[in-house]
Amino acid sequence: MRENELRSSRRRRRSWGPGDSHRVKVFLTGGSGLIGSHLAERLVRSGHDVVALQRAGSDTAFLERLGCSIVRGDILDSSDAHARRIEGCDQIVHAAALIYASASWPVVRAANVDGTKNVLLGAEAAGVPHAVHVSSVAVYGHSRGTTSEDAPIDTPLRAADLYARSKREAEHAAMEVHERGNLAVTVVRPSAVYGERDRLFAPKVARVLRLPLVPLLGSGRTTLPVVYAGNVASGIGRALGGTGEGRAFNLSDDFPVTQRELFRGLARGMGTSVRFVSIPRALLRTGARLADRFGAGIPGAADLALQRVVELAVGGNPYPSLRARQVLHWDPEVEHSEGLRRTGEWLTGNTN
Repeated sequence: MRENELRSSRRRRRSWGPGDSHRVKVFLTGGSGLIGSHLAERLVRSGHDVVALQRAGSDTAFLERLGCSIVRGDILDSSDAHARRIEGCDQIVHAAALIYASASWPVVRAANVDGTKNVLLGAEAAGVPHAVHVSSVAVYGHSRGTTSEDAPIDTPLRAADLYARSKREAEHAAMEVHERGNLAVTVVRPSAVYGERDRLFAPKVARVLRLPLVPLLGSGRTTLPVVYAGNVASGIGRALGGTGEGRAFNLSDDFPVTQRELFRGLARGMGTSVRFVSIPRALLRTGARLADRFGAGIPGAADLALQRVVELAVGGNPYPSLRARQVLHWDPEVEHSEGLRRTGEWLTGNTN
């Protein structure tokens, strides 16, 4: 088949959208993670098939209960191996990544950059027409003010910002595959994500909420760049329709939520109450600057700069999602009061 005919054929296969009724098969990496598990749940409940790539020893109980097909392997496997696994699928979502794993740069880069290349090249070889690559707003680095998708992702990064560096490189790798013309790629950039099956963000917040006095970074009344995992999944579902091929979309502003609202909502779901003490902004900024200078970090997220955490907490959510709403027609369904209740109950074992 001539190349232009091949591309035309793949464009026809890309016509599926989240509102369509016919069944599609989606190959998913990172399905046991936070975003991946919510996406798998959404796709299966919409009548679609999910083939989930899982490493040996991974907990696949939730995916199996959903009825997903489990394929054993690793994103570091060769593209040929991935092509054989992906053959017959209609779409692919690459959500697997090491997230603030406190690992060395070679390990982080191998998983987030090489793994992305391997999976997408495998999808290309298998003839899949479209992929959604899950990136992060971390690619923007320490940008100032409102940061839309038009902002460059070449601002200087600290050498220790391993996650941000790797996600930038992974995006470049994904776009290189897109530009080859055989596999269309859409990029989504969530902000901090929470939800049921969250093992990073919500558990850390929950530990803080169990303190006699819960510290607020600043007044606690500015909006946070925090998004519910189910709403991220709905945005990815919209992106699977192929409307935004070759473009990036912030999925980082589903509903406004302040630090106080987030803490109270999660505590309510956990069946507890909180008392706050505010830490002045000036003190926070000075302390974070000194901590970063001397190499202090957040346990379990050592490469996340404390100064960046403070600025995001006291400065308001800088990542608008207007493009996702206009182009993908992203219409988040779960407000934070409900998302936080579900998450708090999951953390305390009240729900599955």
